[in-house]
Amino acid sequence: MKELYPELIDYIFQHCWKYYSEIEKEAIDHHIGAVKFDKFAFQSQKLDDAKTRFSTENPEALKLLENGYSEFIKTTATRIFNEHENELELNFCPGCGKIARTPKAKQCRFCRNDWH
Repeated sequence: MKELYPELIDYIFQHCWKYYSEIEKEAIDHHIGAVKFDKFAFQSQKLDDAKTRFSTENPEALKLLENGYSEFIKTTATRIFNEHENELELNFCPGCGKIARTPKAKQCRFCRNDWH
């Protein structure tokens, strides 16, 4: 497995959704539900219903989150990169070779190269 740098991990995690497995999507929903609704627990039935909609009891999805969300992001992005490296539409700077902020970015955040 290739070690990815943080900006490439973030890029893949944010912009390569079509390569997520169903279990990974379930884990993300569970995390979002926990972050959004745990602080409002038992305030209303409507909030409890919303939390339930995002939550999962799937042990595979929960296992992905057991080392924390940051580690989940890293392992998911690394898996996607290793399995789909040739399919990913990565936007690398033509100057320094590092990843751009978004797929449509035309200026490098590292070397400030502009390729408009």
